[in-house]
Amino acid sequence: MPELFGQHFSRQELLRRIGHIYQIGGVQLLSSEDGPSRGVRLLEFRTGTGFVFKVAIERGMDVTYCEYRGASLAWIPPTLLPGPWYFEQQTEFGWLRTGLGGFCNTCGLVHIGNPEADSVAQYNFPARPAERYGVHDRVALLPGQLLRYGERWEDNECLIEAEGRVVQAQAYGENLVLTRRYKARLGESRFFIQDEVENGGFLPTVHMLLYHINVGFPFVDDGSELIAPIAGPPVVPSGLPTDKAQTSQPEEYTRFIAPQKNWLLQGFELGMITDSDGRVPVAIVNPKFGSAGPGVYVIYNGKQLPRYLEWRMMGEGQYAVGIEPCTNSVGREQVRQAGEMILLQPGEKRLYDLEVGVLVGTEQIQAFRNRVESLRSSVPR
Repeated sequence: MPELFGQHFSRQELLRRIGHIYQIGGVQLLSSEDGPSRGVRLLEFRTGTGFVFKVAIERGMDVTYCEYRGASLAWIPPTLLPGPWYFEQQTEFGWLRTGLGGFCNTCGLVHIGNPEADSVAQYNFPARPAERYGVHDRVALLPGQLLRYGERWEDNECLIEAEGRVVQAQAYGENLVLTRRYKARLGESRFFIQDEVENGGFLPTVHMLLYHINVGFPFVDDGSELIAPIAGPPVVPSGLPTDKAQTSQPEEYTRFIAPQKNWLLQGFELGMITDSDGRVPVAIVNPKFGSAGPGVYVIYNGKQLPRYLEWRMMGEGQYAVGIEPCTNSVGREQVRQAGEMILLQPGEKRLYDLEVGVLVGTEQIQAFRNRVESLRSSVPR
């Protein structure tokens, strides 16, 4: 039964008060008609609480804009989230010009991290024995196919849903099919993502996946805090350089500072403690909002995504924090040596589940803190 404007309504009680569900929420198919994003179709989800997010179909079915009561959860880049056909995407660093930014960039499906070469001899094409992959690969810049979207009622619960498909394929290469499902509920300030990645080809294929969730101002600001069940000190992978001379503060990866001039990005790999179901809760809270919050949170499945990276970018204009659960660390050779390289066999599938939302008010934020602290205290120090 949805809670709207401080009241609970049954389906019948709610429908008696409105002309159409769009009056208070739902999902609509829109289109950007100007600037670099011209031609990109957007699914706009509204849950009736002031929580709004937009899914860009032509940008890998990723969430671009996301806000709660006018406050953006996302870092929006100066590139304005262009359609992938307007700028280069095949160069080594084309992802930085076209892909990076918005609330979530899906990275993969066969490579994550900085540009890197690897053998593709398994595809039996002697003219191309190796492939050099660009930053975070292609899937965030592949047009999706919209399969369905709309609202439906289950008893007194109104579900707001969409499903699409993104295919990353080439002749003599990979054929990976990403089926993505979004679900939200009227009266809630959260959404769920379920991704299914299938090897639709007939040869084994390397698979890597990372969710690059870019949280920006006003959730990220001087004094904002990362709340997460972190186990032990961070690791700085070779592919994620960090300048320790920038700050000497302990546990700097959990605290954020005002925008800095000439900032060099920082990258950390954090070990996370899972609950009994394998879930990992992570949040960013800005105390300047006051006791009423809100904060932004992500809950992911640590069995599906056993690694976690943090992009700490405190530079002027490029001011964001990346919440980045992933299948493996970066650097193909070290991933292979660690035995983490995923090789999808023909027809094999992998599922990935995430929950994203906002924490509103002292009680919700404190409950989240208690949940995280309970996980941390469950592990002997």
